[in-house]
Amino acid sequence: MSIFGPEFEQIWPKAGSALKLTEFGKRLLKQCESIKKPENADVDIEAFMKKSSEFPLEFGSNNCRVMSQPKDRYPNIKKQISSAYPVIHERVLQLYLDFLEYKCLYGHPLEQTLYRSLGLSDFVQRLLDKRCVAFVGDRDSYLLMTGQRGVGYSDYPHIGTPHEKEPLTLNSCISYSEIKLSAFLSISSSTELLNDGNRHNEGEFEKDLSKIERQGIVMGLIGARFERPHYMEYEDIIISSQQNTKENGYGHIDDDPSYTSQESSKANVEYRKLWQKFYQEKDLLYDPALADGSSRFYQCPSKEIFDNVLMKKRYAITFDTLLLEAQSRAEKCQRQAYIHIVGIGLGVWKKVAHQNKIFLETFSQRVQHLLPKLNNIGALHFSWFHMDEWHDLKHNGFIESATHPLGGIHVFMSNRNPADKLNGQFENMMLVISYAWDGNALPGNEFWFGSLSGSNDPSTACSTLISELHNPHINTKWICGDNLHIASGERGAILHIRDYVEKISQHLL
Repeated sequence: MSIFGPEFEQIWPKAGSALKLTEFGKRLLKQCESIKKPENADVDIEAFMKKSSEFPLEFGSNNCRVMSQPKDRYPNIKKQISSAYPVIHERVLQLYLDFLEYKCLYGHPLEQTLYRSLGLSDFVQRLLDKRCVAFVGDRDSYLLMTGQRGVGYSDYPHIGTPHEKEPLTLNSCISYSEIKLSAFLSISSSTELLNDGNRHNEGEFEKDLSKIERQGIVMGLIGARFERPHYMEYEDIIISSQQNTKENGYGHIDDDPSYTSQESSKANVEYRKLWQKFYQEKDLLYDPALADGSSRFYQCPSKEIFDNVLMKKRYAITFDTLLLEAQSRAEKCQRQAYIHIVGIGLGVWKKVAHQNKIFLETFSQRVQHLLPKLNNIGALHFSWFHMDEWHDLKHNGFIESATHPLGGIHVFMSNRNPADKLNGQFENMMLVISYAWDGNALPGNEFWFGSLSGSNDPSTACSTLISELHNPHINTKWICGDNLHIASGERGAILHIRDYVEKISQHLL
């Protein structure tokens, strides 16, 4: 029995839960049938470096750029450039479509004008290239592509409204509601590994290459951000007296006569319905008694109530995306994946102390659920969790699988540097490194402020080529909306959006 109660143990998302597409969503998906997939032609590495040289801002380190790599590595780097793509879970695909429809109907006039002109790939492109270069802290300190810096605490929430102010406008930046969606969008590629990736590596080249893996898959994952009350995941996971009111659209039940137009605008209600549909959970009005004797709800010292089940569901989508991506990459190379897993949103973004336990228990649950489809994942290494066991996960553990060619998946819970050399029975595995990214920043985030060791984000940028390979302004052919990939738990695969639409075409009739 989970300490978080019986509802926590219920599997979500379940197999066989087909997308529930509206006519609007079907129309936008059908448009994806005409998307042209990028061709895996020989990459012009000189043109790539030229585009990087035209990037308007200074890199935190030049060591982690293609121009600083040995020329004998260029054949590998060409393949790494073309291996890059953005990826979302298939449930997030439905969320994006529903969000676009919602904004077309209920958005501010500025939003309606924009969103009515966007297709799905246009929207993903917007999430990629309209984000800030860096976005840091609870005051929303930002750096834009123009080089402008500022503190967006007051102005950022007004993007897309009549109160928006330059330079934080919908034309130039993604809004807070879009950042929440962008937090489900990952980028993955193969990349050079320049050093062991420790927090303080600062881009120094490893002299003894026998100590590190020379190449690996790197994937940015984004956790729940609770730094700013009433925005992003706070809206869904926290129940508070100020937020969870009828006026804000919470607690709505269809045909409930207690709701009046004076109490709650239709836009607020429909926005909450969007997230109810995604998480398959009803909204709750604030009630301090919710946490009394409940394993699901935890009352914070501030009297806010933290929903452990909603936190689990937020994690589940991201974990499935990582597991399916690692499986797909390894299967294509006929290898086993060794996944380096770090906490996401478990630092300054964290709301409650037990989030790391929710993280680990959810990960265990998703591995068990997807296990028959994970036959190319050989090891899971949970690093810097300061625990050696939680729930079904334990250091030097083993998850048995009847379908796995090696009998199952090894589990480790100990501190390691991301690119440390894999030895012994693991030496031929494909290293897959997850790192904690941000939904409103380019890969590296603080890296672009010149802070190279402040978090896992800049340290990963310093130890790999992702500041270029994962950059939508540099790797434009591959990191773009037209190269969106979908992680499908139903199919146990990662599919280009056009291929995915072909697979589900019968649902679009």
